[in-house]
Amino acid sequence: MQPLPSQQLPASESQSIPQIETYDEAPRGLLKRLAHSAYHSAAFLTSFIFHFALIMVLAMFTLTSQKRTQPLVTVIEPDMVQDLETFEIELDQLDVVSTEMATASMPVSEMGMAGEAIASMSAPVLQQEALDPTETVRVELSDIAMISTDSDSLIREIPSGTIGSAQEVVSNYQEAMDQITQELIWMMSKNKVLVIWLFDQSESMKDDQQRIRERIGRVYTEIGLTEEGQGDVLTTAVTSYGQGFQQLTQAPTSNLSEIQAAIDAIQIDQSGEEMACSAVMEALSRHRKYAQIADRKVALIMVTDESGNMNDNGAQLENAIKMAQQMDCRLFVMGREAMFGYPYAHYEWRHPFSGEMHLLRIDRGPETAYVEQLQTDGYGKRWDAMTSGFGPYEQVRLAKETGGRFFMLPGQEDDIHYVTDRKYDAKTMDFYRPDLRPRAAQVSEIKGDALKSLVTNVVYDLNPFQEDRKEVLTIRHWYSKDPNEMAKQVRKEQADVIPYGQYLDKAIKVLEKNRDLRDASTSLRWQANYDLMLGQLYAYRCRAYEYGVSSELFLKNPTPPDPKREPYMEFRGWELRTNSNLVAPDKTQDDADRAKELLTFVTKEYAGTPWATRAAWEVKRGFGSGLRPYYFDTRRRKSDKKVPIPKL
Repeated sequence: MQPLPSQQLPASESQSIPQIETYDEAPRGLLKRLAHSAYHSAAFLTSFIFHFALIMVLAMFTLTSQKRTQPLVTVIEPDMVQDLETFEIELDQLDVVSTEMATASMPVSEMGMAGEAIASMSAPVLQQEALDPTETVRVELSDIAMISTDSDSLIREIPSGTIGSAQEVVSNYQEAMDQITQELIWMMSKNKVLVIWLFDQSESMKDDQQRIRERIGRVYTEIGLTEEGQGDVLTTAVTSYGQGFQQLTQAPTSNLSEIQAAIDAIQIDQSGEEMACSAVMEALSRHRKYAQIADRKVALIMVTDESGNMNDNGAQLENAIKMAQQMDCRLFVMGREAMFGYPYAHYEWRHPFSGEMHLLRIDRGPETAYVEQLQTDGYGKRWDAMTSGFGPYEQVRLAKETGGRFFMLPGQEDDIHYVTDRKYDAKTMDFYRPDLRPRAAQVSEIKGDALKSLVTNVVYDLNPFQEDRKEVLTIRHWYSKDPNEMAKQVRKEQADVIPYGQYLDKAIKVLEKNRDLRDASTSLRWQANYDLMLGQLYAYRCRAYEYGVSSELFLKNPTPPDPKREPYMEFRGWELRTNSNLVAPDKTQDDADRAKELLTFVTKEYAGTPWATRAAWEVKRGFGSGLRPYYFDTRRRKSDKKVPIPKL
């Protein structure tokens, strides 16, 4: 781990930065250091040989052994047509700056967003002064709405007997179902088994349900051909959930036609809500007595493309785990990859008659119990979708704590707004795995770890989803085509940029003062969180100041809409965009240079990780700000007919 590039501070504020110990004779990197140290230890070799021999002897008495292939933690990249819209970034071309801005590509009125998004979390008070590394930073997380208002319900004893990593990446449903088939055969070699299928009722899952229906016959055929699958050793129940819960089989059955008919009967839930954890508990509760009377082991298979309602997850996750453990139920999840440090993603849906694009928000993360990344893109709420390399926290934890598996399926990511979908190597990502312990345990650790407290404070304090600061932390993206109205809108934003800049000043100051916390940390994940955040804050401060100056210049000399544009391109107003040009370099060049230095460091130090991908994306956006005309292609408009906007 290389030390973060430092910035000269006044003598009164600078601190010596302890260097992380290095070894001249050992290869660079945490994994290689551990291997170097271990393999030069005679005690280690002696213990290793003894335990290896013991394992081999025990293996001779094993009746069967199932070979498993551990795939890379891989995100399947779809065929991309429009490179700028998907922000496919080449990390070795950081000097190529994009003029595109990572915000929604249309005004809020055209997004189908009737009201403000629910706040993802509450913000603690930012620690403004330098932190004493020997003291614990106080972080108040009890009000975080994204988790739960009832934190007591999350306090549970960590169960024993877990099986380690519960995540496996698969290329399609057939691969996942093949592995589940083997798991069921293994379970049936010891007991009769009840399988409960639990399907997400969202409209986006309809095609997925049919894929499983088509393949489920093969699963049951393969099971029936085995000695373990003879007779009624396997019975099946089919259930589904959205805002509510549906029981689709009257009683568990071994009849394939009844199972397929039940899948066909799944209805689309129009609420747009997925109460996943509550649905797990309901499915188990309804089948508890049957499993007990019939003396059957239980396997629950959840099929979904979302992480589920955040409030329900926060309140019921640990209860769902406890109920599954009490029933000795193994829980398998066929799910999607979580967004990197962000609870949401947005599907693009174009109105079939008006031709206007709407963004439909879905829950697709985060990969952690609490968000560890900034929830702003520098101008307001994030709209990007960057894959994390891991499944959603709740689903992976459900699988891990019940001895099951989370199967990370490739999603239709080309339908997600501003998606950046990358492949990550499993060996690299092993060093950055999120904490899967209960939330209550993690809160205690955050409060007791100075670096985690510092980063968490900044994340939650600079959160534009927070009601009491969203106005200050959000710069308007879209401006009226009427010159007078547009001028009023700009003046209001210019006034709000001043306190926004003050927020950024304080955050940068406290991070710079406490670089020693970052250097002393043994967590690569939290070092990466700090490094990326610091680079982003410099970039955002630069863009905020650039906005104030560029918008003033625009008011004095507004750029007219292009008179030579095609007649079908309708001028609708002005939009704020990032660019590579600085209009006030005498004031902002230092911030731009510092941001690029820090972010480029992240792309190299954490190459092959989501942190490097996001850092490169920030550089590619540029550090300037400007207003551009926004046009709508009227050829997309077919009629004024109204169509309900779907909920996913």
